[in-house]
Amino acid sequence: MSTKLITRILVIASALMLGLSAYAQTRHTFANPLDVVVGNERGTRGGEPVVIIFQDNYFLFVSHRRGYWYSPDFQNWTYVDAPNYPGGVVSVVEFNGELIGCSMNNKNVYHATNPWKGEWEKIGELSSDRYGDANLFADDDGRLYLYFGWSQIMPFQVVELDPKTFKEKHAPIPCFFSDIKNHGFEVRKPEDVIYSIFNGRRDYFPEELPWIEGPYMIKHNGKYYLQYAAIGLEFISYSHGVYVSDSPTGPFTYSEHNPLTFKTSGFQVGAGHGSTFHDKKGNLWTICMIPAHFGDTGRGSELAIFPTAVDKDGVMYSNTAYGDYPQYYPAERPVGGVDNYTDWKLLSYKKRTEVSSTFEDYTPAKALDEDFLTCWAAETGNAGEYFTVDLGARATINAIQLNWDHVGAAQIVGQSRGAAPAAGPQPEVLYQCYEVFVSNDNANWTKIISKPQNKREFKHDYNELATPVVARYVKVVNVSTYDGAKFSIKDLRIFGTTEKSKVTPVTDFKVVRNPQDRREANLLWTPVEGADGYVVRYGIEPNKLYNSYIVYDKNTLYMHSLNTGPEYYFEIEAFDSGLDLYEEPTLHTMGLGAEIQIAKRGAGRASGYDQSGDTRIIMLKEGVYEYTFDNIDPGTWALNHSYGPVLWAGELTEAQLISNSPNPQPTVTVDLLTLMGTGTQVTNKLTMKVIPGPKAGKVVVEIVPEHRNL
Repeated sequence: MSTKLITRILVIASALMLGLSAYAQTRHTFANPLDVVVGNERGTRGGEPVVIIFQDNYFLFVSHRRGYWYSPDFQNWTYVDAPNYPGGVVSVVEFNGELIGCSMNNKNVYHATNPWKGEWEKIGELSSDRYGDANLFADDDGRLYLYFGWSQIMPFQVVELDPKTFKEKHAPIPCFFSDIKNHGFEVRKPEDVIYSIFNGRRDYFPEELPWIEGPYMIKHNGKYYLQYAAIGLEFISYSHGVYVSDSPTGPFTYSEHNPLTFKTSGFQVGAGHGSTFHDKKGNLWTICMIPAHFGDTGRGSELAIFPTAVDKDGVMYSNTAYGDYPQYYPAERPVGGVDNYTDWKLLSYKKRTEVSSTFEDYTPAKALDEDFLTCWAAETGNAGEYFTVDLGARATINAIQLNWDHVGAAQIVGQSRGAAPAAGPQPEVLYQCYEVFVSNDNANWTKIISKPQNKREFKHDYNELATPVVARYVKVVNVSTYDGAKFSIKDLRIFGTTEKSKVTPVTDFKVVRNPQDRREANLLWTPVEGADGYVVRYGIEPNKLYNSYIVYDKNTLYMHSLNTGPEYYFEIEAFDSGLDLYEEPTLHTMGLGAEIQIAKRGAGRASGYDQSGDTRIIMLKEGVYEYTFDNIDPGTWALNHSYGPVLWAGELTEAQLISNSPNPQPTVTVDLLTLMGTGTQVTNKLTMKVIPGPKAGKVVVEIVPEHRNL
């Protein structure tokens, strides 16, 4: 196959989030996942989001909350408490100059008499309370429609509503069903499961029908795009597809360019059940519900948003290639197309770390692995616990995203669904409080972020630096945690550039499509030296490679997201921050797996392997040449290779072990315990000496160079 990579040149803007919060500085960029907060409350569940523009403001609605947000710029949001707002899984649309709304499986229809103050009242009833994931759509000819569907076996349906009574004007019209035989991305596969919803009742089958859910209709250039979510929130392959029609009631044609939004790798995964909307400049965006996981068992849903467009042939598509890297706010996104990401690379991936402490197997590397299910945790939540990253060389740092976890918390981390607050004044809660420092020598530090009194629960705290800094080391220092949690970082993500940052086309690759199952393909390519990762783009036309995967740590990809009918074209690019990845020298840090031990024996028992008495064990490590067994008192001792033969055994007397000399000399010396080497080459020998002390002696084992062939 002849291949070439499309090299993308991005607009470089001045420095800089879409967390639904208020920061003092003007921001230019944000990064998925998004935080949804209301004042000092717990972070809000970001489920089934709907975004519309009403009276020159963006409105954001999420499910299961009696309230919503509005913003003039998609950055600075005001929350509105709305006790009579529909709640549940909601649909809101502008109709006849006002907002009307309804919710899933609820007959009631409401309108906002004053949305800025949260004033809503009931104005009618639907014909049924069986509209799963109901979605209202107001056409520009004044007609009103309702789309609904939430099932593994039932279709999406549409019905026109009477604009005054909201009753059905005709029987519901089926639009489409799922089709896993032909649409690979719709298939529920066990390898994509994040967490089971069956709680041990059953396993996931090799293939299962998806839940098709979350209908959302948007009209663009005279065509009707009916968006749907497929699979389920518990899968990394939770995604969106789209059907197209010339009429709001169909017939609908499946877009072979699907999936519309799809992201199964990287730190942020999933991209389902949301809405597509126009911003103030006319650009399209798709906002999605994504899976979340915190603490030991905490689950939930959050939000992510991706640039979307419709090409000259009417094909709707999104850009998720670098979907969790910084991108520009709507006001700074170029008009047309979906190139909205900065040129900032992920600098922190797989770098060397230094930490204050580590709790159990929550090891430091897990905070730099681009996996939202893993984390590092310190032994405590005390002030002063820290996590340091060595980038390996100086880099320009533009933004830092701190993704927090909550290991060992006294309560499971939940996400607020908008329950009414307790009566009376409530004390303000401090959430994760911290400071961030940078250095070029790991000794002299400059503070660049300080949040010692953080009153908002940002789980994905994205900080764009007003002025980029140049540094090699980044240290995050704990001030305080909450709920009694340990200081825990899910992923510390540092974004910026180096002089060696680059993107390289991969021209040598192979694609093998499964002839028995055309939904599947396997890719293999020649690794690019120094690459941090790869973006694999694919599509059904050479100039419309609208779908993508991001790949770390390997040069292969298995995919099951293809449609069976069309042929596909592929392109691969390697991206490189210009910094070397850190590979832990486990033979040095963890050991060779070979141990030496010294054990005290009873009189006359100096031979054989034994761990029944006073036994001390030391792991041999690469690059460590001296090992000391302290507090050796008089008696019979045996030095072994653990689980192996005795290297030395004998009685050590008080004269050999006790001395008040300020500079005691060895009383026992063994020049050769064993040879060590590789293959037929001798590289070292193991020696031993006994050195006395005031109350007890010590046995010192040394690895001494000894180079010769066998």
